[in-house]
Amino acid sequence: MKFYKINENSDFNALCEYIKPSPGGISIMSKKSKLNFVLIDDIRSPAANILKQDAISVGAELVTHKDTIFGMQLNSSALLMGTNAQFQALSKKEKLQDFGLKNLAVFLGKSFVKSRQAQIMGVLNINKDSFNENSRITGENGISRIENMIEQGARYIDLGGVSSRPGSVYPGRDEEFDRIKDIVSEIYRQKLYEKVEFSLDSFDEYCLEFALNHGFSVINDITANENLASLAARYDAQFCMMHMLGDPATMQIAPHYDDLIGEIDEFFAQKIERATALGAKKLILDVGIGFGKTAEQNMLLIKHLSHFLHFGYPLLIGASRKSVINHYVKTDVKDRLPGSLYLHLKAYENGASIIRTHDVSEHVQMFVLHSGMQNVNLWQDKA
Repeated sequence: MKFYKINENSDFNALCEYIKPSPGGISIMSKKSKLNFVLIDDIRSPAANILKQDAISVGAELVTHKDTIFGMQLNSSALLMGTNAQFQALSKKEKLQDFGLKNLAVFLGKSFVKSRQAQIMGVLNINKDSFNENSRITGENGISRIENMIEQGARYIDLGGVSSRPGSVYPGRDEEFDRIKDIVSEIYRQKLYEKVEFSLDSFDEYCLEFALNHGFSVINDITANENLASLAARYDAQFCMMHMLGDPATMQIAPHYDDLIGEIDEFFAQKIERATALGAKKLILDVGIGFGKTAEQNMLLIKHLSHFLHFGYPLLIGASRKSVINHYVKTDVKDRLPGSLYLHLKAYENGASIIRTHDVSEHVQMFVLHSGMQNVNLWQDKA
């Protein structure tokens, strides 16, 4: 008999292929293979005591305030811990309870499925004031830069005609259209949209419709204007809605939240309801790293990104070379590739499926190696 301490993130299905349990056993045990944490705020003592007993009855656990057990009337916080199977069983129990536990039952019953592959979105800007100088293109070199990103492995290319960096001011529709029209037309003429999906980083309906009429398939809107959902519906386009506090001119002036994740969650809930009512089906959610957030808030959003998987839509993250890196390690924009790679890997591990970056080849290489690490198994040579 031999023993091996293996990585707790090992592929459970691959392990089962080696061990060869019954198919029914795989289905049952896969739900027990991962422990989940759910933080609960403002839970009343009666609800906490009911949930505690129900959690224990299914093999899960609830960490509560020290005075909760005494039945004192207080609102406190709690931590629910359990496997997927335990949460499913607990969800059924809480549907029968009061004190707000029915809402918890709905949340526990949702699927938090993470993508098995990262899709890389390359960033190019047709302007002279985007914060990363290396992302700027011109009419002369734009197509070659696009073709280079395609060869490097980009799944999407996001084109922007105006900067949305902190402090920037929108130059107007006419200026934006004048910047994008020639290169968008050339992309269409060369049928480059057959090789990769093109996204326009814009909130202007006129510019967006021009792009959609010329092979583009993604609306990337930093303002999350749900009225653009009608445009997305007409063209069967993907519609990425980003959270931003304020606007680019003011967003980084002392941004404040009473409940960071809760407020962004409510923001998305309202936007999704309106967008789907207007016919948009292919939604993408972006928490907006650097758009009205402090460095710590950006980190929190990446660390707990999996919360937003409960909406059931792909999550996009864009931390490429942003100032959150400079907050922790003083660096110029040109020296922030390592930080970008780290933040994007963590975002992917926590639920992001689309990674928006200025550095396509480096990210493709990182994710190929990450996939290789995930797929290599100690037991392969034993099979």
